[in-house]
Amino acid sequence: METDGEGQSSAHRRGHCASLAVLADDDIQYIARAAATRVMSVNITVGTRLPAYPTSMGRVLLAGLPAHERAARLVCADPQPLTRQTITSPAEIGALVEQAETDGYALVDEELEDGLRSIAVPVHDRAGQVVAAVNVSMHASRRTLANCHDLLLPALRATAAGIEADLHTAGRYARVATA
Repeated sequence: METDGEGQSSAHRRGHCASLAVLADDDIQYIARAAATRVMSVNITVGTRLPAYPTSMGRVLLAGLPAHERAARLVCADPQPLTRQTITSPAEIGALVEQAETDGYALVDEELEDGLRSIAVPVHDRAGQVVAAVNVSMHASRRTLANCHDLLLPALRATAAGIEADLHTAGRYARVATA
């Protein structure tokens, strides 16, 4: 996300959290995080792993997999309800992952934890492969779904583009390992 003169992100100034994660087996694993306030009941730090299926970053990361690998993961998954909103049907999760691939983003509303809303976009390497995801998460009362789409999505896409540009540049000089 864009930063101010003191290095704070716009997400941070608005009381949102911004994160970067990679796919690690059937989980997402946080590799960077900027949190203004705690929006989840658990403390998320670099290295924390969460199941991919109920997270916005997990859905865009799954969407970046080849179709056969994505299908195999969804068939083997055993999604558990984490809230009343958690989608646990592999077919429905598969449809949402396909929608994330089509749309280029995923928005998850109170599936991981009650009151938590997040929106994520993929980060691509030089070859165009999805290697990470970046998101903004917030308490659901802070933004409507429409606000997330209209106000946060453009900033997230710009942030992903900046990360991709850095990866492309770094990749010319040294091999950048992907997840």
